[in-house]
Amino acid sequence: MGFKKFNPNEYVIVIKKGQTVKEGSGLSLWFNELSTSIMVVPQTAFDGDFFFDELVTSDYQAVSVQGNTTYMITDYAKAAQMLDFSYSPNEKNKQEQTLKVLENRINNIIKAIVIREVSRKDIRSIIRLADEMAGEVQQSLQSDEAVAKLGVSIIAVNILGIAPKSETRKALEAAAREQILKEQDDAIYKRRNAAIEQERVIRENEISTEIAVAEKEKEKEEKEQQLREYVQKCELERKMKEMRAELEMSETSIQSKIEIEKKNKELSELSAASERIKADAKAYATEKMVAAYNGLNEKLIEACALADTDPSSLMARAFMKIGENAGKIGTLNFTPDMLDTIAAGLKRND
Repeated sequence: MGFKKFNPNEYVIVIKKGQTVKEGSGLSLWFNELSTSIMVVPQTAFDGDFFFDELVTSDYQAVSVQGNTTYMITDYAKAAQMLDFSYSPNEKNKQEQTLKVLENRINNIIKAIVIREVSRKDIRSIIRLADEMAGEVQQSLQSDEAVAKLGVSIIAVNILGIAPKSETRKALEAAAREQILKEQDDAIYKRRNAAIEQERVIRENEISTEIAVAEKEKEKEEKEQQLREYVQKCELERKMKEMRAELEMSETSIQSKIEIEKKNKELSELSAASERIKADAKAYATEKMVAAYNGLNEKLIEACALADTDPSSLMARAFMKIGENAGKIGTLNFTPDMLDTIAAGLKRND
């Protein structure tokens, strides 16, 4: 008889006479080593590493794939049937050997999946698809019947690296280097083109600005010219109005002058007619007076004219008569008093 207390992370199956009599996690039990078989299946997760070399891609290039798998046993009965998890106090490393066998079986399944995935891709594609391949491998393992029969659940698959051969890597590096240099040249070319294009855009903007400024200046000059023409037109219209007004005033003034001349002419004609009438009247009066005088005695008229004349005037007149008849007079003597009287009379007559 023996006693064993198992760990809590160990699933224990007790079998007697081919029948399971007790099972559970972390059991403590007494057992007879001669009639009792005990299966101890670990309940923890395990990490299995894998490395596959000389895998051939679709373009016949050899690559190596490295990764790891995390899995755990979930169906203990299936695992106990497929693997030897029997408990033996005298064999301490037996469980480790069983887990190694389980890891190898899972890795073989993974290798078959990885070979299939690698053969579908070329060298350039496959070395960039580590994450995609890990997803494909995990999905394939989860649906694989062999894994299900082992009672194992796949938790995660990680592809740590996909590496080509050194010669292939150098060729790819050279091609990549050339591509990088080409991209660098393209970047420099694009940068130069961008700079040239930017300069062209700036120059076009400057030319457009100059054209716009020139158009504005031309428009300004045209508006100023229009304004000058408008001012000249207004000034011309004003002068024409002034000239028209002056002409109208001149016409009015001329008309007024004409009217005045007409009035003056009429007045002159009236004045001349009046003068003619006066002259006619005076001539008529004179004619009548002459006619009246013609019938009178000349001596009588002269006597009448001299009737009211002062003595000095008469004396002067007498001397005038003497002068008229001087040829008939021989000698004539005057006294000073007489000369004074005659001079005074002449002076008054003047």
